Amino acid sequence: MAVEKALSIDDLRKLAKRRLPQVVYDFLEGGCEDEHAVRRNREAYDRQILVPRYLVDISQRNQSLSIFGETFSLPFGIAPTGVAAMVRPKADLLLAEAAAAANIPFIISGSSTCTLEDAAKVWPKCWYQLYIPNDLNITTDLLKRCEKAGISTLVVTVDVPIHAKRERNIRSGFVRPYTPTLPIILEGLKHLPWVWDYMRTGMPYQENWLPYVKKDIASRELMAIYATQVPSLQTWQVLETLRKLWPGKLVVKGILHPDDAVQCVNTGADGIIVSNHGGRQLDRGVCPIDMFGPVKRAVGDRATVMIDSGIQRGADVVAALCHGAAFTFVGRATIYGVAAAGREGVTRAINILQNEIHIATGQIGCPDVRKLGPQYLYRPGDWS
Repeated sequence: MAVEKALSIDDLRKLAKRRLPQVVYDFLEGGCEDEHAVRRNREAYDRQILVPRYLVDISQRNQSLSIFGETFSLPFGIAPTGVAAMVRPKADLLLAEAAAAANIPFIISGSSTCTLEDAAKVWPKCWYQLYIPNDLNITTDLLKRCEKAGISTLVVTVDVPIHAKRERNIRSGFVRPYTPTLPIILEGLKHLPWVWDYMRTGMPYQENWLPYVKKDIASRELMAIYATQVPSLQTWQVLETLRKLWPGKLVVKGILHPDDAVQCVNTGADGIIVSNHGGRQLDRGVCPIDMFGPVKRAVGDRATVMIDSGIQRGADVVAALCHGAAFTFVGRATIYGVAAAGREGVTRAINILQNEIHIATGQIGCPDVRKLGPQYLYRPGDWS
């Protein structure tokens, strides 16, 4: 299937799986332990039922939303994906280019394979995800670099207090020190386009971290050093320190409990992303869409409350907005695209979601995403 023939995000997933070696695809696709959280994220969206309203003029429809003083053309952005260049060289920059062309947010991963400066040059409206390092000096320098690069929004990810048990990765061999075994090599040879890219570019570097290590360091050694810094000890006091250090907008990503959301706001957070890391951290963790209502009610209008994890359809975006989300983010959807066909694949993923939102809002009779709300959600108790 050619990428332009892909009709859904799942079609892009299949194209990505065909191109990637199993070990890389498993890293991209997998969750932790039995992967119940990944499945529940999808099932939670499957339970979101929309109530259509007819005889509405839908000849003109709007998908633009404004957050933090910026107006974006679509109600979703690209969530951070670590070590994205494993799926395709310069994947981070390809994602940034597609986001810039579509005028949507792109969150640079804290374990990106490009520098935050290079991404910000491609798309000045990029946000930066911070995995808090153990070394405060590194944190301080990263924040200074973000400010100098013109990045206005910092996304502090707090849902990785320790490394998760990702059994699929362990079984497939994606474990430090990332030394491929003979079976991995033989399976990889079935995916020659990916192998060719890998031979040309080598193991991806976490380029953001090059200023903090010795020169001419090997990629595997750099990843090992990064692993000594992240995850770090995360406390409310650490978040307070970040709030004092960072002059721009501060978003906390990974919040699922209403009390934590309130504490984030009290600490000075401007925004919250309700997230369970795409189901990759706690297999018994609750689904973000199920907890969104309680979180939103707890903080009210004191912060911009957004959501990610599990969004695979335009109707999922619509449902999240009906629950009160100020914005949504997708991760696997766009990384499938870049894995399948580079920049063209990311654009295809964005276009698929945009078109599905266009259809869903037309079908339910809501021509402007800013007017989506609970009146379009089916909740049995409301009709009894």
